[in-house]
Amino acid sequence: MNFHLEDLLKNIERTRLEMVALAHQYGYSNPTVVQCSQKLDLLLNAYSTKLSQ
Repeated sequence: MNFHLEDLLKNIERTRLEMVALAHQYGYSNPTVVQCSQKLDLLLNAYSTKLSQ
């Protein structure tokens, strides 16, 4: 695995943990939680794209 993919995985995990913490604090439908979830989606899509190259 190259350096970029490792950074991407770390960012995915960090964002996932942030989203879980925010969801516990504010609830799943809070705009901040939704925004974090959307960021996580983008990171996961980028990871998937990198793997398929």
